[in-house]
Amino acid sequence: MTEEQSAVQHKAVGVPISKIPGVPVGYDLSPARTALISVDFQLAFGNGGWEHVPQADAAAERFSELATRWRAAGGVVIHVHTTFYEGEKVPEGRETLMEGNVGASFYPGLVEDGDILIRKLGFSAVAGSNLLDVLKDRGFDTAIVGGLTTPICVETTVDGLSMAGVRVAVLSDATASQPIGTYSAELAHEFSIARMGYLMGQVITTEELIGSSALG
Repeated sequence: MTEEQSAVQHKAVGVPISKIPGVPVGYDLSPARTALISVDFQLAFGNGGWEHVPQADAAAERFSELATRWRAAGGVVIHVHTTFYEGEKVPEGRETLMEGNVGASFYPGLVEDGDILIRKLGFSAVAGSNLLDVLKDRGFDTAIVGGLTTPICVETTVDGLSMAGVRVAVLSDATASQPIGTYSAELAHEFSIARMGYLMGQVITTEELIGSSALG
């Protein structure tokens, strides 16, 4: 078989992934089966912060508003954070995430009594924490995810959840990115959201969720 024939045969077999329908847009996001999860809403990630995330304040504010509605509907809110404790080996350059430093603190008003706190080590809350065990123990098969930053810790967490069989909805307006290379923070965020919505999860806004039957 010639190289040209092989290329033609390869092209003709199967369906290109770009033609496969994306994830459904109608997940049951009711609080009875769904956990609301924040990832690294910590002050180190912010406008002019240790990691410059221009839209972090707005994302945290929207998540906090949604969390208030979620709790009122009987839902569970989980906050995953990256914090290092005294005596532990801290990766070089991440001292701002040491317990007691301002950078390790949650955004004001985000956490309330009754919320679940999970510490992670690494980018993904799936690979770096016991998040999956917590979801399983509480009977959650679906997760709504917001946090910082969109293309790093949020995206790796969404990927991990989806590949573990958890239905995932990502909050496009309660996530935010840093600039990456020559790409602006806005473009990095938009591409990351598009990628997650392509196959890994449903994309939704906080406003859409607040106005949905899930919180009705």
